[in-house]
Amino acid sequence: MHAGLTLPSPTICNCCPFCIPLFNEGMPCSLGGPGDGVTIGRCGHGLTCNNVTRTCVRMSTKCHDAQDDYDARHAQGVTGVLERRPTCDVRGDYATYTCVPSQTCFCQSEEGDRLFGEVLFTGNNQYMPCGCSRMFHKVEKYISPGLRYPVAGLRCTSDGNFNPVQCIDRVCYCVNTITGEVVGTDTINLDTQRPSSLPCYKEELDLFPIRNDTEPPYNYTSPCYESIREKEELIEQSIRDGFNVDFFTSFSSISCMPDGTFGRITIDSNGSKICINERGVRIEDYEARPNTPEFNNMDCSKL
Repeated sequence: MHAGLTLPSPTICNCCPFCIPLFNEGMPCSLGGPGDGVTIGRCGHGLTCNNVTRTCVRMSTKCHDAQDDYDARHAQGVTGVLERRPTCDVRGDYATYTCVPSQTCFCQSEEGDRLFGEVLFTGNNQYMPCGCSRMFHKVEKYISPGLRYPVAGLRCTSDGNFNPVQCIDRVCYCVNTITGEVVGTDTINLDTQRPSSLPCYKEELDLFPIRNDTEPPYNYTSPCYESIREKEELIEQSIRDGFNVDFFTSFSSISCMPDGTFGRITIDSNGSKICINERGVRIEDYEARPNTPEFNNMDCSKL
């Protein structure tokens, strides 16, 4: 069976579609370069061209290794009842989501780590793009560590997709919920306009809607994002006033989820970790004091 990628023609005008064949495992391939010859095509999804044999071989990735481990255990009859074979994407990384049959499906990173975004399991044909959740994860992993203040930008929905309303500073606009790309030309300025005036606004996705009696300027934010903004302003004002702020510039006590709600763990005034709900309200009397094993391993996600 033949497979390929349809691309614009490799000519000046790009006027006609052009198909690049995808080679199967074991077929000859070329890495390019002097003396390598030319092949019209490339190795198929999940395959790469071996530098020695010049044939298409399966990529060596964490996800493929997990598949091999599952296959070996399944052949021995030792896989779990609800355990599923890992699904890898075309690059050999983990697929955007995974499911526990009859329970839930949730987003995951390219490395297979669980991310924000979850839905009920409804069958084997469901799909979760998780584009917003994955982008949020990359921002937290690669960009935030090098910045003084946390990045409070993307707003995701509970399934890991993009909230249709996104804002930069005081300007809000509509985006595609799957790709995050801007849709249309409508924008609003929160200084004078409500978020609900955007055609893509959905009340059920606004976890912290503006009260009807609220006067401008308006906000499209959350209590968690506001707590970060207030601390940023306090630090900046303290710097302008000439105070040494090194001892309270940490934001470890404030963690916002991709949908704008509070993370499930915060640090109280005594330096202890406590569990909170999505509204920032403490959950019972769970507490982990500093310099204890419980402090490093605290998990409030199941409360």
